[in-house]
Amino acid sequence: MSDGPAIETRGVTRVFESRKGFLFREKTRTEALKGVDLVVERGAIFGLLGPNGAGKTTFTKILSTLLLPTSGTALVLGHSVTKETAWLRPRMGLVLGGERGLYNRVSGRENLRYFADLYGVPIAERERRIGEVLERVGLTDAADRRTEEYSRGMKQKLHIARGILHRPEILFLDEPTIGLDPKSARETRKLIRSLVSDGVTIFLTTHYMFEAEELCPRIAILSRGRIVARDTLDGLRTLVGGDRTFEVEAYGFEDREIESLRHLPGVSKVASEEYGPATRLTMRVRTRETTLDDVRGLLPGHPELAVRERRTSLEDVYLDLVEEEAT
Repeated sequence: MSDGPAIETRGVTRVFESRKGFLFREKTRTEALKGVDLVVERGAIFGLLGPNGAGKTTFTKILSTLLLPTSGTALVLGHSVTKETAWLRPRMGLVLGGERGLYNRVSGRENLRYFADLYGVPIAERERRIGEVLERVGLTDAADRRTEEYSRGMKQKLHIARGILHRPEILFLDEPTIGLDPKSARETRKLIRSLVSDGVTIFLTTHYMFEAEELCPRIAILSRGRIVARDTLDGLRTLVGGDRTFEVEAYGFEDREIESLRHLPGVSKVASEEYGPATRLTMRVRTRETTLDDVRGLLPGHPELAVRERRTSLEDVYLDLVEEEAT
């Protein structure tokens, strides 16, 4: 196994062209990806975040050889996704969110037999391997039931079993918990974490911030077809102005009061929003110098004032970066 990156892309673009209007004479052009540069190291879970329509699924399909890039280069496991697909496909797994891709009229075990043959799993070890993955995902007792009888969470587990059946080196998970109830989603995240111990590199796309925060040591944020940030969560907190966030609420603030807060030591940003009948100020703070008492001292004319501190979350980081890209 090579020591190089699991994924390396340079300038990857993807343009979709279509026609509409009277007699389809009007040509439309949509840039889904606008020059994506990304390096993902091996042996961990890497998270790609972004709003709906940001290009996450398009990028995943390019990396998993299902879609050609319009331009740029993309290497997975050191091999080109456009020129070396025959080498790559047996070494990668793909799990898409949702229920499609399974055969509902047959059992979970029979689904896996079909995919084992498709993936080239040797017949001599096929049944043993199917038993292993069914146990791994917790479907042994339901293995011989028709898939149409499975809950949505069970179907997602079967998708993951299919994705790891041939022991891939890299596994692409596109929105793996979308639409799942909280219990099924939690079980799916636990299963995803366990796969890393097998040496599998996992590339996870999601728009659930808490999921990425829980699973991914490194994260990239994709917005409008571009990577706008890539780092650890601590690094991303630094990027948006600090790992401390103060929330200040009252029934309105004067401009001079907001300006005085901006000049407190370590304050990198003060944003204002309406919060029901009140106004909420969100402050990003880089250092430990400024305290809640300092904030209260600058706002003496607000008897209803509420001030609290929390750690900057991935959701804060995401909203800051995506909103900044949109302006």
